[in-house]
Amino acid sequence: MKAPVTMVCLMFTLALAPGVRADDPPATPATPVTDAADDTPLVNPQVVDKLIDMGDYLRSLAKFQVDAQVSRDTVLESGQKIKTESVNTLKVVGHDRLYAKSEGDVRTREFFYNGKKLTQYSPYLKYYTTVDAPATVAQTLHMVENYYGVQVPMEDLFLFGSDQAQIDALKAALYVGPSIIKGQLCDHLAFRQEGIDWQLWLTRSDKPLPCKLVITTTDDKTYPEYSAVYQWNLKPTIPDSQFTFKPGKGDVAIAMKKTSDQGGQ
Repeated sequence: MKAPVTMVCLMFTLALAPGVRADDPPATPATPVTDAADDTPLVNPQVVDKLIDMGDYLRSLAKFQVDAQVSRDTVLESGQKIKTESVNTLKVVGHDRLYAKSEGDVRTREFFYNGKKLTQYSPYLKYYTTVDAPATVAQTLHMVENYYGVQVPMEDLFLFGSDQAQIDALKAALYVGPSIIKGQLCDHLAFRQEGIDWQLWLTRSDKPLPCKLVITTTDDKTYPEYSAVYQWNLKPTIPDSQFTFKPGKGDVAIAMKKTSDQGGQ
């Protein structure tokens, strides 16, 4: 499973079990990962249910804007870690309009989707590429990643938990405890999968939103990390023109390469 994108896909297609309130921490006391005396799986079903509840809620939103401050470790051939930063924005209306932007140290990209076409734009290079797209955001994200190898910033918000096999792959799902993220009370959850440890902070609410996500790659001896801190707006004002790309002076259209053309399968 890839990190961070494929891991993050676990979160968003996953309702609290009957009788469990969303603002209550799981009944099982917090159990740090280091307390495990052996390799027995420690999967708290109520923690997994919180994940499911969050995914169901996010997919029910009619529209939203989420901004994220993202930090990512890149490991050089020497083993030295270099940390890069980016600011990501995702705006969605219904199931057929999306705008996304990632502006960072390494590169800046924008994505426009209006229910018919998807455009990827590099504003500093002034290159853009447009392809015909399916009728929904979810189908479009699936298509561009599998067909073109392109990942839209924070696309994971649509994909968490959509694959039961990913849920079954969990080796640990633990409730760590309450935590304050940017002044907001959140529940801190911790998960473990093959090659990846990841932590998720969720708002303590019947409308659960992710506050923060940290992913640690454990099958690399340098343990590189990915971290994102989220800011949500559930009542954004987004003009419909936001979702359709209009090239400006000097912008050049190029073809989007298929994965097979890039040496993929």
